Order: sequence, then structure tokens, then C-alpha cells
Amino acid sequence: RSHGRLAQPNCFQAAMAKSKNHTGHNQIYKNHRNGIKKTRRPRKMSMQGMNCRFVRNQAYAKRGMKCSDEDAQARKEAQKEAQKRAEEKKAADKEKRLKELEE
Repeated sequence: RSHGRLAQPNCFQAAMAKSKNHTGHNQIYKNHRNGIKKTRRPRKMSMQGMNCRFVRNQAYAKRGMKCSDEDAQARKEAQKEAQKRAEEKKAADKEKRLKELEE
């Protein structure tokens, strides 16, 4: 005669826990068959997901800063002259400082 505790069905023994849930066995080999390549850097930054008011305003600002070739050339010339004057002033200040140190 079987008691309630001893007579249990075998359904618990049949459904065992799964031991392996994940493996990356062949994946590195497959990835290296074609070679792992560097991603291409975008030439322009993507505006996707940015604040659309900011993007629109930036476009207007860029358009407003455009100038003709003559204006750009004149600005470059003025910049070169200003740089030359700054270097001359720097050299003069250095000479003045050296004279003060000698005295």
C-alpha cells in the first residue's frame, strides 16, 4: 500500500531546467570573415532629433553670414595687416622690456 507522500508522479523529473541559455560560439569567426571595418565619419552632423526651432534659426543665421568673394578678400587683407601690426607691437614691447632690464 502506498502512502500519500511516497507516491508522486514522474512529471517533475521529465521537465528539467535548461542549463545553457546563450552562446556566442561561432559569431566572432563569422564577423571576421568579412573583416571588421571602421564606420565612416559623416561629413555633416545629423540634425535629426535636434530642436527644430534651433535648426531653422541656424539655417537662417548661416544664410545671413554669407558674403561675396570681394568682401572675403578684403577681410583677409585687413586681417593680415592687423596681424603684422600686432607682431610689430609685440617686438617693440620686447625690445623696450630688454632695455629696461639692462638699465
